[in-house]
Amino acid sequence: MKVSGIFTAIRTNLSGLSTQMQRLETISENVANAETAPDVQGNVYKRKIVDQGPLAKVSGSFGTEMALSMKRSTDQHLGTAQGRLDVIDTDGDNIKVVELDGEKLVFDPSHPRADENGYVRMPDINMVEEMVDLISASRSYEANITVLNAGKEMAKNTLKI
Repeated sequence: MKVSGIFTAIRTNLSGLSTQMQRLETISENVANAETAPDVQGNVYKRKIVDQGPLAKVSGSFGTEMALSMKRSTDQHLGTAQGRLDVIDTDGDNIKVVELDGEKLVFDPSHPRADENGYVRMPDINMVEEMVDLISASRSYEANITVLNAGKEMAKNTLKI
């Protein structure tokens, strides 16, 4: 039995809610690991973004979108993703968590993981960019909840007829 009508709208909203929840989880993981040092093997945490597949209008983060429409004055402004390293499929939807290449060198000679020059390799995570993405995902989640509640009310009013 094919579900159509108002229930299709509710199913679409549930898909949007799960996408935004995945974005929120990914952003919180990035924020939590922004200041983590490399592990014992020297692996640095890689920033992750949610790639919503071919139907998505926005395929990257705030910084990558701004870099497309705004000329940068220096390479440090609005850093862009250097490349995709790994794709992790979530639940078989078109939602994929993508790990991005990139790390930054921080001068801290007292750090136990510092190299011979006193630099520590750290994740290339811009907290401002992550917070803007967090607000965007949160607002999108709220909008999906509002539309879902409107769909539920319409379905409930339909049953009254």
